[in-house]
Amino acid sequence: MEEQKPDFRIARDGTWYHDGAPIKREALAKLFSDRALKVDEEGCYWLQTPFEKYPVAVEDVPYVVVDYDGLMLRTNMNEHVTLADETKWEVRKGIPYVEIRDGLFARLSRSVLYNMVEEFGPQITVDGASFMLGDINE
Repeated sequence: MEEQKPDFRIARDGTWYHDGAPIKREALAKLFSDRALKVDEEGCYWLQTPFEKYPVAVEDVPYVVVDYDGLMLRTNMNEHVTLADETKWEVRKGIPYVEIRDGLFARLSRSVLYNMVEEFGPQITVDGASFMLGDINE
């Protein structure tokens, strides 16, 4: 009988699931997120350790930006990225996404996006780099 691998999933809202149930221990989800989560060249997500590799189904991207302080963004996994000219930023279907690290992206939550547009306008310029936010009045 073949051994069944655990089932991992990250929902659109950033909630981590294992075998269909939410991972309730935030520290465990953060450990997976910080140490083991990888994305390959084909865009497939994995939990990878030196000894094992498990696929992770990701509904959108692994992280959600839930807060910001000036140009520093904070994700649901308490990862931080500061907007600078080397920050990778994409707008997909009108929603901004920012690279957290190593090809792993976060989507700006609606509340963060609206607050940033109110504070900065439709675009942020840092050291010559532009980060499009959009216009919430459209």
